[in-house]
Amino acid sequence: MVGYICSGVLLLILLAVLLRRHWEMRRLKKLSEAMEDYLTGHGRQIPFSLKEDTVAQVENAASEMQNRIEMAEERFRGEARRTSDLTADISHQLKTPLASLRLFCEMDGSAHCSQQLSQIERMETLISSLLRLEKLCADGYGFTFSDCDLRRLIELSWDQLHPLWPDKVLEVEGEANIRCDEKWMSEAFRNLMKNACEHTPEGGRIRIRLEQSDRTCCVTLEDNGGGAAEKDLPHLFDRFYRAEGQPADGAGLGLAIVKEIIFRHHGHITAENAEEGLKFTISLPLLDLTRTEI
Repeated sequence: MVGYICSGVLLLILLAVLLRRHWEMRRLKKLSEAMEDYLTGHGRQIPFSLKEDTVAQVENAASEMQNRIEMAEERFRGEARRTSDLTADISHQLKTPLASLRLFCEMDGSAHCSQQLSQIERMETLISSLLRLEKLCADGYGFTFSDCDLRRLIELSWDQLHPLWPDKVLEVEGEANIRCDEKWMSEAFRNLMKNACEHTPEGGRIRIRLEQSDRTCCVTLEDNGGGAAEKDLPHLFDRFYRAEGQPADGAGLGLAIVKEIIFRHHGHITAENAEEGLKFTISLPLLDLTRTEI
């Protein structure tokens, strides 16, 4: 009789352990789903648990992680707003004196008027590009993502650029469809193609290859301009950096803007020397966004 009682007690204990284990697994699965939803932007805040078990510790750690992420995001948004406002103020304050200088130079009519106007125009371009880059870095522009035929976007961008370099040749191979902000992505490719045009000889060639897999789009842009010095390669995307042979009147910000635009599309860009010239490689994830703006 005692043996039956002991067996029954052991069975109840085992059943209780199994039920507890099953309940803990359900809670962990629910927590995992909640965290996945939160990371993809569809979930709510995970509530703080008042239980005193191991799973509750994990739940509360996840809740604390969410709180810290949201606090960091709010601080970042605040800093971005302040930086965006600052760049707008600087832009406004600088435009007025530069416009006045331009007017006085034109009225003065001195022998150096053309040189003075050229330097003022260079200052205006430099300030505009720098403020544009700073506002990009501060997340001051809203990006609107939509489906895009990347080959068509590149060809349209080249049509705008080609009249300035009618002797250059563009070759595009492959097809790709991505989600991107067409205005900003067009600017990125215009800057890359402009850089290639400036560093290739007369009749220079630019070759762009598009390759798309299930998850990523890879774009390579290669010219026949002889490439860059090895010491310059790590710094090509640095602001104000001028590699050997780069035009002296350039602002040195074009490639820095390209890098930031690609970063805003969650992508990556690198530069290396190829057989005939410089080669840029861009890797872009195939985004599946339920929201059109980020």
